[in-house]
Amino acid sequence: MALVRVVDSRAAADILVHEVESRGEADLLVNKVEGRGEAKNNEGLWCFVDTRGEASSLVHFVDTRSAADLLICYVDSRGEAGWRKDHPCKGRL
Repeated sequence: MALVRVVDSRAAADILVHEVESRGEADLLVNKVEGRGEAKNNEGLWCFVDTRGEASSLVHFVDTRSAADLLICYVDSRGEAGWRKDHPCKGRL
């Protein structure tokens, strides 16, 4: 499940994320959803939560792709969301 909390500190994050514009560059295509149940069992559906206790992952957005553990691209459709390829972060969200 991808219940994501954005943190201000790199040190506090589980995963460093960089947003890219092109789907072809992304490791993971992400669709933002409002409900937690929607995000269950799908790492491509991210529900942003307000507290650390609710989160399955703490992420910090970085400015450069070279500093990131994971490259994401936001998509409009749930059907498009998901991993583009095998990745070390798969199963960690």
